[in-house]
Amino acid sequence: MTQALKDEVVAILLEGGYKVSDECTVYPKSFDYVAKKGERILVLKVLVDINSLRDDVAFRLSEISRLFMATPLVVGVKNRGEPMNRGVVYNRYGVRAVTPETLYDHVVEEIPFVVYSAPGGNYAKLNSERLRQARVEKGISRGELASKLGVSRSAIRKYEEGGDVNLDVAMEIEEVFDIPLFETVDISPDDDVEVGRDKIENPVLDLLSSLGLRVLPTDRAPFNALSRTERQAYLTGIEAYNERLKKKASIISSVSGTIDYGCFMVVKESKKDRSNIEDAPIVFEQEISDFDSVEDLLGLLDDRCP
Repeated sequence: MTQALKDEVVAILLEGGYKVSDECTVYPKSFDYVAKKGERILVLKVLVDINSLRDDVAFRLSEISRLFMATPLVVGVKNRGEPMNRGVVYNRYGVRAVTPETLYDHVVEEIPFVVYSAPGGNYAKLNSERLRQARVEKGISRGELASKLGVSRSAIRKYEEGGDVNLDVAMEIEEVFDIPLFETVDISPDDDVEVGRDKIENPVLDLLSSLGLRVLPTDRAPFNALSRTERQAYLTGIEAYNERLKKKASIISSVSGTIDYGCFMVVKESKKDRSNIEDAPIVFEQEISDFDSVEDLLGLLDDRCP
């Protein structure tokens, strides 16, 4: 079922006009696909049951998304064993989750996310200022509106201050005033996710940093860091000269091509029989040690780009 679900998600994204990377099949991993349309980038994890998303994986998914200035999104069909509802945005460790049908509505039909799940049911955000103005213009007091809706006056005050509104109540409010009040649900990651880490513990990344690159390490990805110059960002992988190298290079190349980043692989062994793998230039660790500046590295990358 998982592969069929992944295939469905990819088909939806392609129909919606997104470029989609190859599936990330290098473990450990935090995401399955990266997709881009225009300036919008999605980093996607596909799970049958979104409850199986662990907190550490969710953290890395959000971290990588912030590195890409992207939005993390989980796509699944169940939540704690129960079917997920179409049109509802769920939350798992600060990462939003939707069904394939909801994804289709959003990326193909361009229907915004407006309903979200929270303890107690499904909710919506209403435009609080527009709600207050509509109530005042119609000459309806908070008490009268509360009576119509079967809620308390304090609930109406809360709605007008931007509080959560039960979906059924929100729909009744729109019917009362006959104007659009629903606000779009923000699916950006929660703000407590740090972008990269200041401390670089990998000696190869430390070498790259010493050349003048801004190096942002990460985990649970086919790349070990995002390395930036003033002009370009590079997905940076580190691997021994083995079978895993080709697999990682292929995925890094696909992801970087999808989001229009550069990429390169750092290989510890100095074997000169090839200069790139799957569009990813190979740089040997000893070569980095011999460089005097980042321009030396960039020149080598240009020479080894296929």
